Amino acid sequence: MTEVTLAVVGGGLRGLTYARRAHATGAGRVVAVADPDPLRRALFVEEFGIAPERAHAGWKELAAGGRVADAAVIATHDWLHAEPAVTLADLGYHILLEKPMATSEPEAAMIAEAARRNRILLAVCHVLRYTPYTRLVKELVDAGRIGRLVSVQHLEPVGWWHQAHSFVRGHWRRQDTSAPMLLAKACHDIDWLVHLFGRPPARARRSAPCHTSTRAPRSSSPPAARRDRRRATGTEAATKGSPTPSSPPWPRVTPPCSGRTRPRA
Repeated sequence: MTEVTLAVVGGGLRGLTYARRAHATGAGRVVAVADPDPLRRALFVEEFGIAPERAHAGWKELAAGGRVADAAVIATHDWLHAEPAVTLADLGYHILLEKPMATSEPEAAMIAEAARRNRILLAVCHVLRYTPYTRLVKELVDAGRIGRLVSVQHLEPVGWWHQAHSFVRGHWRRQDTSAPMLLAKACHDIDWLVHLFGRPPARARRSAPCHTSTRAPRSSSPPAARRDRRRATGTEAATKGSPTPSSPPWPRVTPPCSGRTRPRA
C-alpha cells in the first residue's frame, strides 16, 4: 500500500484521532500540523516525528509554504472549514473534511466547487458508515434478509450531558460560530440512512414528543437545607400561611410542535 502523507489542520481531539488512525494502519504519515495551541503542536511533533519547521500556528502559515503533503485533514471548528478547505484545494491537496462541511449552504457550495475545479478528492468525515454495526445492517439490507424496505423510523438520541456540554455551554452554543444542532447532529443520520439504503427517501416526516408543564421549577437542594435557608433570610414567616393562587403566576407555554401535547406526569 502506498503511504499517503498528511497535513493536519486543527490538532484537537478529532485531528489527533485521524492522525493516529492513519499511522496505526500504516496507510498514512503526518508530515505537517497547523494549530494555534503550542502544546498541541509539540504533541504532534513528538508523536509523529514532524519536523519543527512544519508545525505551524495557523493554516495560512501552512498554505504559505505550498503543498507539502498529499492530503490535508481539516478538523477545525465548524465556522473555520470553508476558507482553509478552498485554499488548500487550490494548492492541490486532497481533503478529508470534518463534518459538517460548513455552517451555511453557500460556503458548502464553495468547497464543493473548489474540489471540482482542482480535480481533488473531497471526503466528509461521516464516520458512522464504518462502524461494525453499520456494516452488519447494510449486509442484511443488501442481501434482502429483512425483506423489501418500504419505511424507516429513526431516532437521534442526544444525551442530556451531551446537550448541556456541547450545545448549551460548549462550542456549538452560538449561531454565529457553529452549525445549528440539527445540522451538527442530523447530518450523520441523513448520511447513514442514505448509505444504508442506497437512495434518498421519497418522503420524510419528523415527529417529536411534546411535553408541557405548569409546575414551577423546583430547587435541587434537600428540604432541610431549603428550610434552613428560609429561616436565615426571614422569608419563612412571610410565606407561611400565604394564600395559594388558583393558577400559577408563570405563563403556560405550549411548544410549537404538531400533534398531541401531553402534560408531564
